[in-house]
Amino acid sequence: MRDTPATDTPATNDTGAVNAALDELLDLLDLQRNGDGADAFRGKGSGFDEFGLYGGHVLAQAVVAAQRTVDEGRLMNSVHAVFLRGGDGMADVEYTVDRVREGRAFCSRRAQAHQFDRLIFELMATFHVPETGKVDIECPLPDNAPPPESLPTFQECIAEVGPIFGEQWSYMTRPVEYRLAHAPWAPTGPSPRGGIDYWFRAPRRLPDDPAIHEAVIAYMSDDSLADNVIVPYGVTWLDSEVQVASLDHAMWFHAPARADEWIYCEQRPLMAGGNRGTAEARFWQDGRLVATAVQEALARL
Repeated sequence: MRDTPATDTPATNDTGAVNAALDELLDLLDLQRNGDGADAFRGKGSGFDEFGLYGGHVLAQAVVAAQRTVDEGRLMNSVHAVFLRGGDGMADVEYTVDRVREGRAFCSRRAQAHQFDRLIFELMATFHVPETGKVDIECPLPDNAPPPESLPTFQECIAEVGPIFGEQWSYMTRPVEYRLAHAPWAPTGPSPRGGIDYWFRAPRRLPDDPAIHEAVIAYMSDDSLADNVIVPYGVTWLDSEVQVASLDHAMWFHAPARADEWIYCEQRPLMAGGNRGTAEARFWQDGRLVATAVQEALARL
C-alpha cells in the first residue's frame, strides 16, 4: 500500500521542493469536519493512480481523526490498526470516530476509514495523561548509527539504482529529509540484521502541537517497513512474482518527539512464513527510544 504527496519527477534534493511536499502532507493531515456527525471527518486522497493508498497515509489521517476527539494534554501512547482493503488514491477518505472510553489517566478511540461506503481501515488508539514514575528503562541508540549528514539521501540512492517501487513512489519528492544508513538500494546494502535503517526529519520547524508530530511520525512509521520481510530474498516490489501488502500495524509512543528534529529509524525482519511476514521498527531521538512499531505484511514471492 504505497502513496504519498509528491511534487516532481525525477526526485530532487531541492529544499524548496521538499518544503512543498511537506506542505502537501500537512494539507493531507488537515482533516475537514464531515457534516454527517460531530466525530466524522474527511481526508484527501493522494492523487496517485499507480497504486492504492500508502498505509502511512490512512494511518496518519486516522490518527488525526482520533486526536480531534481527545482533550488537550492527553498524548497518544498506542495505535493498533488493521488494513482491511486497498484504498483508492484518487478518492477522498471518510473517517468516523467512536469515543470508546474516557478515563482519568487513559482514554480510547476507535477510528474507521471508508471509501465508496466500504470499510478499508480500522484503528484503535489510546491516549494518556503524562505521568512520572520510578520505572525508567532505556534502550540505547545503536552504537553504529552514522550521523545523518554523512549519508546519502533517498533520491541520491534511487538515482544510482533506478526505480524499484514504481515510477511515482521512487521518484516523488519526499516530505521529509531522508538519509539512508542501510537498504538494498543504498550503497551500504541492508543492515547486518537484514533490515532498512534511516534518519528523517521535517525540513522546517513545525508547530509545537504534539498531535502534528505524532501524525507525521505515524505517517513515516509505515515507510519501507513491509519491505523488510522481502529484503533477505533479494527481491523488490517490481519483481513480477512479488506481492506485498500491509495487513496490520501496531505502534507505541514511548516519549514525546519532534518530527522536525532528526529521528533514527532502525527496521528489521522478525519472521516470515506462510506468505506472511512480521517486521519491527524502533525510533530514537537524541539517543532516547521514542517509539516502536511492528507490522505484519502479506509477502508472496
